Amino acid sequence: MHKDTIEELKRRVDEQCKALNSLASSLEGENRLGELMKRVEKPCEALTSLAANMGESVSFVLSWPETKKLFLQYVEFKRYEPANAKTLISYLDRFVTQPIKEPLDVMRLFSPLTVGQRHHLNRALRAWFKCLEINMPDGRFKEFLDSLRKVIPKDEVGIDVKVPEEEQIISDLRRIVSEPLPLQAEYNLLLDSGLRLVEVVRLLNDFPEAEHLEGFYRCPVGFFRGSKQAYYCYMTEYTYQLIKKLNEKVSEIRLKRRHQLHKYTRAKYLRKFANDTMTSERLNIPESVADFIQGRVPKSIGAKHYMQLKRKADQFYPRYAEYITELRRKAGILTA
Repeated sequence: MHKDTIEELKRRVDEQCKALNSLASSLEGENRLGELMKRVEKPCEALTSLAANMGESVSFVLSWPETKKLFLQYVEFKRYEPANAKTLISYLDRFVTQPIKEPLDVMRLFSPLTVGQRHHLNRALRAWFKCLEINMPDGRFKEFLDSLRKVIPKDEVGIDVKVPEEEQIISDLRRIVSEPLPLQAEYNLLLDSGLRLVEVVRLLNDFPEAEHLEGFYRCPVGFFRGSKQAYYCYMTEYTYQLIKKLNEKVSEIRLKRRHQLHKYTRAKYLRKFANDTMTSERLNIPESVADFIQGRVPKSIGAKHYMQLKRKADQFYPRYAEYITELRRKAGILTA
């Protein structure tokens, strides 16, 4: 029975290789052909090894080193955020050093890890398994991968209800004026917009033309990552002027380290603060509008609804902009 399965898997792999080789031979230009052949041969070798490793007691054997190049192509095709892709790969390099033959092997990987390490390895393994499943569409192989997924420990999650107090933000604003310009611009843009750190860093490194509206600025973001959609970035005059002075690239890693070293409010809590403030009874900005401002809107949003939210965001954001401006006055960095 196992012999028949081996032969069937080999046959499917051979067919895939032949089809891709046929496509390669139809391309003109030696360089293009050579490049495609490299992409074709490695995945075929990696997938063949999965089929060839079948035995009496173990159906499949997963080897990270043998399938790493295939996974690199997968994350490139899926357009993973570079920093995220780097983390996934580094965790697989670091921890998946031995072949995985059964669920117990996965359990052993997680046993000595910290909560944070488990979180990252969880995502790395799931992405790797998905890559292998897509590239080897076989029912038995999927069952094997599913048996491995079942023993991946779930994240120790809870609802993080922590929202910074106003005084904490004022203290940050008072201290941050003595910091280098990149950190000032990053912190203030996080506070103004309520966007995610990755989106703010991208904006600072490639700042688009911003439109000056009544009491604030708005610039396009168009940053779509899976279910996370950021259409626009809203900011105050103060932050816009900081960004205009910035003439160097910023590093997300360095900014995070600086935040931690000097104990400034972390990006995710600035985002919580912005949302909590916008939707509070004091400002009374509709939740759907606050979500739009912060880039928390489905990609499937209809054009009509999108335009309605944009108009409402332009209408309501001045309330938040004035509130943030008042915090800067209380911190002593604005006099008027």
